[in-house]
Amino acid sequence: MRYHITLLLAKTISFLMRLCGRRATHLPGSIAIRLCPDFLKHVGRPKTIIAVTGTNGKTTVCNLLIDALKENGYDLMSNSFGSNINAGVASALLHNCTIFGRVKKQLAVLEVDERSSLLIYPYIRPDYILCTNLLRDSIKRNAHVEFIQYIINSAMQDNAKLILNGDDILTCALGSEKQQKRFFGIARMPGDRDVPSPYAVRDITCCPVCDAKLKYEFVRYNHIGKVYCENCGFRSPDCDYLVTKIDEENGAVTVLHNGVSTDYKMVNNNIVNIYNMVAVIAVLQEFGVKPEGIQRAFEKAHVVK
Repeated sequence: MRYHITLLLAKTISFLMRLCGRRATHLPGSIAIRLCPDFLKHVGRPKTIIAVTGTNGKTTVCNLLIDALKENGYDLMSNSFGSNINAGVASALLHNCTIFGRVKKQLAVLEVDERSSLLIYPYIRPDYILCTNLLRDSIKRNAHVEFIQYIINSAMQDNAKLILNGDDILTCALGSEKQQKRFFGIARMPGDRDVPSPYAVRDITCCPVCDAKLKYEFVRYNHIGKVYCENCGFRSPDCDYLVTKIDEENGAVTVLHNGVSTDYKMVNNNIVNIYNMVAVIAVLQEFGVKPEGIQRAFEKAHVVK
């Protein structure tokens, strides 16, 4: 009964806010959770949910993903205009259901703040979880990267398929042995270093298995690169989706998947956005979108400098 009353009230607040020209992307969900703490457990859930998390790149990845899915004919909901904490997710799901709680759209792309994982994943149970990277962030809020890694791991359900940055050893450690995992990354490129700069910030320097000092096949920035341990044999995973060529002159990247190389338009030449691109390619192909559909979507995509 509490849920149904909360749903009616929150829908009314959302309607009135929109009449006033507001997007109602946070307040209705915030009120709903305050009145009914397990609101996310009861509100209508789309059949398929893709969640995007990580320290950097969440919004860019979500926007590229949403545009590509729409270009390929999918009707979906998202929280792209709202917050990525539990109140924002609640507002997005609230807008996607009728006053009786029936779901309008059966596909959702949700940006999820990594710190909010425990307040979101146990309720909405995403089918796909993409993690872009785990890097040092606000110390007051996020403490350290192992803490955030622990929060995400504690929140995830075993049913979720994980799409992870294979060049980030912290992201690679997410999930359990029961979960399907796919890794994306970028092969060694000119300009990558053999050893980290002595002035670079690195969030992990020791092997997560035996605590010996990690060695690098190459390092790109922070701890992003390919690592291995001489002591126990631990190493970065092979990537299922690997950028093998970055052709800035022609504005294209080549991605190797299952032995087949495919060229895609480069939406931005910043290395961070190339990671974002291959992350989107990995999610879309795991979801079932064909490479030609992704190519068509990227032809229309652009990330500002």
